[in-house]
Amino acid sequence: MRPRSLAVALSTLIVVATPAFAVNLVPNPSFETYANCPSTFGQFYECVGWTMPNQGTSDLFNVCSPTGFPSVSVPVNTSGVENPQNGVGYAGIIPWSPAPDYREYLQAQLTSPLVNGNTYAISFWVSLADTSSIAVDRIGAHFSVGQIGPLGSNTTLLVTPQVESPVNVPLNVSNGWTLISGTFVAAGGEDHVIIGSFRDDASTNTSPGPSVWPGGAYYYVDAVSVEFVNQNVDQACCLPDGQCAVMLPGECQALGGTPAGVGTSCVPDDPCGATPTEGTSWGRVKARYYR
Repeated sequence: MRPRSLAVALSTLIVVATPAFAVNLVPNPSFETYANCPSTFGQFYECVGWTMPNQGTSDLFNVCSPTGFPSVSVPVNTSGVENPQNGVGYAGIIPWSPAPDYREYLQAQLTSPLVNGNTYAISFWVSLADTSSIAVDRIGAHFSVGQIGPLGSNTTLLVTPQVESPVNVPLNVSNGWTLISGTFVAAGGEDHVIIGSFRDDASTNTSPGPSVWPGGAYYYVDAVSVEFVNQNVDQACCLPDGQCAVMLPGECQALGGTPAGVGTSCVPDDPCGATPTEGTSWGRVKARYYR
């Protein structure tokens, strides 16, 4: 009869080794669900699960919207032509305008608060509208404990984004989408995400856009994702002899190896610079080193 302690240990190992499936904590991440189909600009309030932290007039676009002028239809609308990065809708914001420090934002309450010390990945896509006269750098995402606003102004939110696109790199792709992404360690309790520009006019770098719209820079936003990054999952391990094996980070370090990071594998691209080997188990590798 198997000792109870061994059975418990084996079941624990099985649970730990089972990969966790990523869960997007953003509700309505591609702005598909609405209370009423938007018919014109300034109706982002129709987007289910999303709000605006200030008095800026963010926009909602969807294939359900009528064409004509003005239009917030998809893919053809008054601001340009762009297919959604995902689904049948997207949002629209002004991150820079000739009006001093005018900013528009998108805010959502996460489906669960972030946990202190955990690593999270945020990603979303932006596309510069065809009519824009200006492109900007540094659009990002800020995570807050509780919602911000609604404020009584439409000025810049001078808070620090946890993730932001690079400085002096204009987001100037108007035929297609640009991914903005990054990871950060949560302080704990953050339950809202805000997307937009958190730099005032003096700190924003601008460059010419594709057209001459006097309103400045206008961006479509789509496919927002916030996911927990599970560091304790199988990944490539570079062993002391230069070989590559797939195992948990703790197992790798116990053998004197170096974990290559979440999402890595030994095939087809070997991060260790050696001949790729197939994934193996702790027992097989341990036997090789401790026989």
